[in-house]
Amino acid sequence: MAKNHLQNSIAILLALFLSLLPGCGKGEKNLNIRMDLQQEVTSLDPQFSTSWESQVVMLNLFEGLLIRGGDGELSPGAASDYTVSSDGLTYTFHLRRDGVWDDGDSADGVEPTPVTAQDFVFSFWRIFDPEVPSPWAGDFQAIRNSQEVMAGELPKTQLGVWAIGEYTLVIQLSEPSPILLEQLAGPGALPCNETFFRDTRARYGQTMSLILGNGPFSLSDWNSEAVVLVPSSRYTGPQEVLSPSVVLYTGRAKRQETTDWQLFLDGKSDFCTAAGQVEGEQNFTLLPAQDTVWALVFREEEGSPLADVDIRRALALSIDGDSFGERVPEHFQRTDSLVPHSAALMGREYRSLASAQPIRYQPEEARAALEAGLERLEITSLPKTTLLLPESAELGPLGGYLQKLWQQELRLFINLEILPDEEFQQRLEKGDFQMAITGLASENGTPMGALSVFAGGSSRNLAGYNNGEFDFLLAQSQTAPDTQAAAELCAQCEEMLLSQGVAVPLFTQQGYYAVAAGVSGLRWQGDRILFSGVSRIL
Repeated sequence: MAKNHLQNSIAILLALFLSLLPGCGKGEKNLNIRMDLQQEVTSLDPQFSTSWESQVVMLNLFEGLLIRGGDGELSPGAASDYTVSSDGLTYTFHLRRDGVWDDGDSADGVEPTPVTAQDFVFSFWRIFDPEVPSPWAGDFQAIRNSQEVMAGELPKTQLGVWAIGEYTLVIQLSEPSPILLEQLAGPGALPCNETFFRDTRARYGQTMSLILGNGPFSLSDWNSEAVVLVPSSRYTGPQEVLSPSVVLYTGRAKRQETTDWQLFLDGKSDFCTAAGQVEGEQNFTLLPAQDTVWALVFREEEGSPLADVDIRRALALSIDGDSFGERVPEHFQRTDSLVPHSAALMGREYRSLASAQPIRYQPEEARAALEAGLERLEITSLPKTTLLLPESAELGPLGGYLQKLWQQELRLFINLEILPDEEFQQRLEKGDFQMAITGLASENGTPMGALSVFAGGSSRNLAGYNNGEFDFLLAQSQTAPDTQAAAELCAQCEEMLLSQGVAVPLFTQQGYYAVAAGVSGLRWQGDRILFSGVSRIL
């Protein structure tokens, strides 16, 4: 089923040759796309590979039920359409009948293997395998019987995912999930052909010959220095591939003792992230990317005083956001919103459609809330409480300001702990913190993607927030009848978080992509780039 190394080498040479050919009689050349990845890609198993680099490759090599459209909205992928039951518990997907696996060249005369509903069922069986559960299991725990299957209490056939015929897939939930559709467009839910998987003998996704995709690209080469993608000759789906190849260099900047940015400026790559606006003359385009909201997030752990809504509100209401001033770096801007300003619905700015009531500086109400919380907890003061900060964000002055403010306004003594970024992130992921200032970004550029950080069952739910009403409203926003209704439901969710002091938005950080001249058609799924539709014309 897999292409051999000779075929791959020929494909590379052909792609490079074609990239030099003039286009359509205009003397234009459609060249290869080049991008730098920070780390080597060591696995391409969708159900188990979680590195950013692997995800970038997999989302171009495979196609899930849904994909991201150019406007950031969900659109048909392997599924042509879907329906959701009125109670939000049953999702029915109808697969395209022309979807096939990339198991050989179209010129070899071998009929391709169709992509069926059972391929998606098998991927979910792998996610909840009791012997080796997937790291994506937490994102899909709302699926009926998922926990029982993962615990070995029920057979996999009892999981709430099944096929009706070859091309109809049903997913049944035990409770409405606000993140299901978003996650179905992500890497964890990509399909897996069971026959091919069994043939790899537990080495699926480890080498070129042991991976089988259904997306717009095929693997042409994969080694320690680069991953090369070329258009799939089998693909018949909605994504159009324009570039002759995509070359993803792995660790090149480190090997050459330089930076991704310098490689971009030297004309050796076609796009790169930029921390802020770049001054002076430039032969590239600077596109606004997702902005990140930096917020004070409280960990709502059972038994912690911060699990009390009045204690959190007291800390939130005592913050005078307008006085931050020089205490934050220049590229940060004050915000009252938990949803990034770049978030959009069907190409329209979320903020132009709806907005939540921000939490304001109210010191008297803060003191009253603190008193009520302490009385309910039957304590006279907060036990030792620590604010966690990342070292690289240069937020030490802000931490010191908050520390002083809470002492003045509430007579509370809060400790500061500033950690290196890696250790900081590990603490967050473990839930080993009381409160922290951290960046919150939307996974997909939508308000739903930003708010799903607080959804029950989400692996990104750092706060440990668990509110059935919030989850229900967010799930409703995914299937709202129109854009305005979806925005208003999201605003209700955001206001709930703000009024309950779950997180306090402080400032926003705008990100940018620098794009080389002649490159067009870039599309992002969160911070992962989709290369279908991208071209580099010179």
